[in-house]
Amino acid sequence: MTENKDAIILEQNGEWLTVWFNRPEVRNALVKDLFDQLMEVLDVLKHKQSFRGIMFRGTEGFFCAGGDLKSFKAMGAAGAGAREMSLETSHDIANLLSKIRALPQLTVAVVEGAAMAGGFGIACAADIMLVMADTKFALTETRIGLPAAQIAPYVIERVGPAQARKLMLLASKIDGEQAHQIGLADFVAQNDIELDVLIDYVKTQLHACGPHATYATKKILAASQQMTLDEYIPYAAEVFTDCLLSDEGQEGFASFIEKRKPVWAEVDEEE
Repeated sequence: MTENKDAIILEQNGEWLTVWFNRPEVRNALVKDLFDQLMEVLDVLKHKQSFRGIMFRGTEGFFCAGGDLKSFKAMGAAGAGAREMSLETSHDIANLLSKIRALPQLTVAVVEGAAMAGGFGIACAADIMLVMADTKFALTETRIGLPAAQIAPYVIERVGPAQARKLMLLASKIDGEQAHQIGLADFVAQNDIELDVLIDYVKTQLHACGPHATYATKKILAASQQMTLDEYIPYAAEVFTDCLLSDEGQEGFASFIEKRKPVWAEVDEEE
C-alpha cells in the first residue's frame, strides 16, 4: 500500500512503513508542507503499534537538506514579530525531533545523498541509521551564522561531546564511511544492493524480537535518560514485570524451553 500526501509518501510493506520525504526540487528540505505533513503522520503513528518499524527516506536519492532557509531569511525581515516567529520555529523543530524519538516502533533513517542541518538531526533522532558510503553529512548552521540548537542533544548522544564539538563548531563535512567510523551511522552500504541487504537485515533482526518487548525497551531507554536513578529503578521493575507476566513473555519462555521459534517470528516468516 502506498499513500501519497504530496510532500510525504507513505509506503506500507507488511508491518513496516516507509515515510518518504517528497520535495526533491528543494532536496527534501523541511519546507512548510513537508514539515506539516510529517508532523501529522508522526501524530498518527504514535498510536499505530500494528507497525513494527518505521523507515525515513528521501525521494530521488537525497535524504534531507534541513530547514527552509528562505523562510528563515524572511523571519529576519519580519520586523517586530521576528523574534516570536523564530522562537516558534525553533520549538517546532524540537517537537519534530522529540516526536520521532518518542515513536513506539523501531525507527530507521535510511540516509542517501546528503543529510544536512535539520536533516542531520532527523537522522540522529532515529533508533538506527543506515547510510550509503558516499552520503554527505554536515551541520552547516555556523556557516550561515546560526547554532545547531535543537539538534545538539541528538548529535551528542550519537557521537559524544568531542565529535559533536568538531562537527558543530567547524561545520565539518564527512561522508558515510566517516560517519560509520565515528559512530554516527550504525551500518554503511557501498551500493544500492548492499543497502537493500542491510534493510532486510534490520527487519529480520527486529522480527525475531517480541513486539511488546520492543515497545517496552524504547520506554526503558527514554526513562533511563529522563529519570533519576531512584525514579528509574521502580519504573523499570514495573515495565519488566508487566512484560514477564504478559502472554508475549510467557510465549517467549515457552519457545526457548521447547527449542522453537516464538509465534511472532513464525508469523513474520510466513509473511
